[in-house]
Amino acid sequence: MSDTVDANVLRAVFAARVSLAKLSKAEAVAHAEDEWDKTQRWVASASNKEGSFIWFCQEFDLDEGAVRRAIRERRK
Repeated sequence: MSDTVDANVLRAVFAARVSLAKLSKAEAVAHAEDEWDKTQRWVASASNKEGSFIWFCQEFDLDEGAVRRAIRERRK
C-alpha cells in the first residue's frame, strides 16, 4: 500500500462499495437520489463547522464560490 494512501480511507471506500453491492438496483437508485439531495443541501449550506462544505474548501485552500460555480456549470 502506498505511503500516501490512508488505510482508513481505503477501508471506508471498501465498506461503502460492499454495502452498495448488497442492495437491489432499485434500492441503490433510491439511495443515490437521497444522497444527491443531501449533497446539494451540504454544498449550499453556509455552515463552516467541521465536516461542512466550507470547512473542506478551507482545508484544501479552495474558494467555495468557485467550487460551487464549477458544480453548477457541470450540471448544466
